[in-house]
Amino acid sequence: MSKPKLLWSKRLGGLGESKIESMLKYFSNPIKYEGFSDLGIDFYCELIENDSPSIPFYVQAKTSEFFDDTWGCSIKKTTILYWLNQLFPVFLIVYDEKEKKCYWMSIEDRRYEFLKKMETKYKTIYIQMERSHILYEGKDSNDEFITKIKDDFLSIEAWRGRPQFRGEGYVKKIPPPPRSTIEIIRNIGNIRMNFYSLIQYYLVINDLPNAYLYCDFLTKIDKSHYNHFLWFGRINKLLGKKEEAKKAYTTALEICNRDKKWPQDSMEKLKAAIKLEMQNV
Repeated sequence: MSKPKLLWSKRLGGLGESKIESMLKYFSNPIKYEGFSDLGIDFYCELIENDSPSIPFYVQAKTSEFFDDTWGCSIKKTTILYWLNQLFPVFLIVYDEKEKKCYWMSIEDRRYEFLKKMETKYKTIYIQMERSHILYEGKDSNDEFITKIKDDFLSIEAWRGRPQFRGEGYVKKIPPPPRSTIEIIRNIGNIRMNFYSLIQYYLVINDLPNAYLYCDFLTKIDKSHYNHFLWFGRINKLLGKKEEAKKAYTTALEICNRDKKWPQDSMEKLKAAIKLEMQNV
């Protein structure tokens, strides 16, 4: 009867993960994902600042006995897409067993490169690691990596249309401009949702001038949604601005008439309701 075997490749991977985890503990709180190794993320971590957890980030750990300037690995596109869809930064860290060193790479740094490669026919993307970013042992030895965690978090926020100020202390730098059409669309979408909330708030407390201010801005930056103009018509009606109200209602109807995707029965009911409100101005 043969004995069970624990292959060197498995032991090597475990050694690498243990080494990477021990180094991460100098400046973060790493938590190993048990039983979910196929997801493409090995550690959920929280950066520690002033002895308190702050920005979360993720780590995919790998180990190699032959790490050099040409080292790389093929990663499934589904895994890379999973990384790019995370709310927090993802890092690939490789433990070089021969040299007893850890090297790291930011996935966020290569977002647009990876997204472009998603369009190819291949199921995997080859990732080549550099040896320029090293993970060091020591409590205060990884300023570069810590700075990168913070920068990547801001980059992800910008990608999601939620730009944040950069820098530490009281005076900060303004966010960088959007890098793509996707970021512009998401910025506008988030602005719209925030303004929806503000308009409803000012209507609830009967602060019509501020409700007018925010709704007027919405009708100027986004002319594709009927509800902006419907709300604007109602606000103008409450303020006694009859001509402005009629104009806003008319625009709302025009937008509805242009929308061919909306189910016809539902659309006809909506237009009838708008026309009824318009008659009562």
